[in-house]
Amino acid sequence: MVRDFDIANEEDIGYYIGFITASFALSQLLTGIHWGILSDRIGRRPVILFGMVGTIISIVLFGLSKSYIWALLARSLCGLLNGNVGVLKSMVAELTITASPEQRTRAFSLLPLMYGLGSIIGPLLGGFLSKPVESYPSIFGNRGALTDFLVEYPYFLPCFISAFICSMGLITGIFFLEETLGGVSLQEKKPKSDEQQPLLAANTDTDQYRTFDGQQQHQQGETEEAKKKQDPPTLKEALTPTVWAISISYAIYAYQVVFYDELFPIWTASKRSYGGLGFASNEIGTALAISGCTTLVTQLFILPAMVRRFGFVRLYRSTLFLLIFIYLSHGLVRLLYSVPDWEGHTDTKYWVWVGLFIVLMLKTMSQTIGFTSCTLLINNCAPLRSLGAINGFSQCCASLMRALGPATCGILWSQSVSATWLPLSVRAYINWVFLSGVAVATYYTSMRLDPTKYETVQADEAVEFGVSDDEDATSDTTIANRA
Repeated sequence: MVRDFDIANEEDIGYYIGFITASFALSQLLTGIHWGILSDRIGRRPVILFGMVGTIISIVLFGLSKSYIWALLARSLCGLLNGNVGVLKSMVAELTITASPEQRTRAFSLLPLMYGLGSIIGPLLGGFLSKPVESYPSIFGNRGALTDFLVEYPYFLPCFISAFICSMGLITGIFFLEETLGGVSLQEKKPKSDEQQPLLAANTDTDQYRTFDGQQQHQQGETEEAKKKQDPPTLKEALTPTVWAISISYAIYAYQVVFYDELFPIWTASKRSYGGLGFASNEIGTALAISGCTTLVTQLFILPAMVRRFGFVRLYRSTLFLLIFIYLSHGLVRLLYSVPDWEGHTDTKYWVWVGLFIVLMLKTMSQTIGFTSCTLLINNCAPLRSLGAINGFSQCCASLMRALGPATCGILWSQSVSATWLPLSVRAYINWVFLSGVAVATYYTSMRLDPTKYETVQADEAVEFGVSDDEDATSDTTIANRA
């Protein structure tokens, strides 16, 4: 699309694409907290549905882009109107308040799992449906209003299909999405009909025997107390030192993940003389597919079992520690070109693929476990009446880093490979050393986390939210099954 705008040379196209990519993250940075705070006051459901409406509108506008500025504004609008990521995390947290850590982990694992599926479907739609008149002349060969429209807007069709899929999600949400703000357990325990309510309500409160004036003052005090409890804390009150600690760790972790995602395709596609692997596009795609499959297996089978055995904080720390050495190992994979294969030939990709497969598996498992664990730690320590605000705040922190990551990666790579005063074999490796340093910083932040404040939802918060220790087993089972 950017190439068709004819605004830059071929070597500068990536620069303009980066701005479009960053515009979404920067827009979310501006509004993520506000959407979260709003969801704490009016509910999760209306905010999520409105976010989907905003996504549909912005996708259609993006497909109608005929200039770079239009495309940039459409992506920015999508980020401004959509704060669903943080709100969805809040919803899952409220649905799994009484679930076991393993069940809670499985529920949160569905979010990145669905995102991964979308990341597969989205590029396929864009690749196969862009410029449909040129790609499928047998279907759109006859000149007509539709063909003329698709010639005028060659990228509208994939955007329209994406908007249609999102519309199906919106319709599903309108009819089936339930509100979770206030506690699912309260909804579960609410009588199904008037027949289930006792005819005579027992009242053992001795405070009922008081004068009229005393009763009035007592009721007024209770009303003010209830109102104070119902109103969510301000963002300043919700951002406790515990929340700040995990949010900072989450932000730095998001930076290292997005830096890696930007560095990996550049490194694998670069010439071997520059420290890369010299892979073709299909080979890079195969490597990314391996990573995607590993994510799926880790989320569904490995992560829940490890949470049950080690706990969230220990698991988070362990994966961050492993990533320090995994990143350093990536830069050494190119040395496997000199190792002879089974036939004694060197300069082949046999052992390179073996080494890359191992580091990719370890990297993907560690990043997947670490990211999900960090998300759970945020929701465990957040005040329940401020879940939306805290998740919105953490999402803003991540959005800032997702905007900085690609930019700093591109600058560092360009500067390192052009540093003539360094040996060629060292230049690209600087990027992996830098990424490993970021992993060290992230690991340091994780060591400052107190496990007693993050492993489970705080008991006093759970009671305040409507979940008590003497809750009946039926309610717990229902919520666990939902998770």
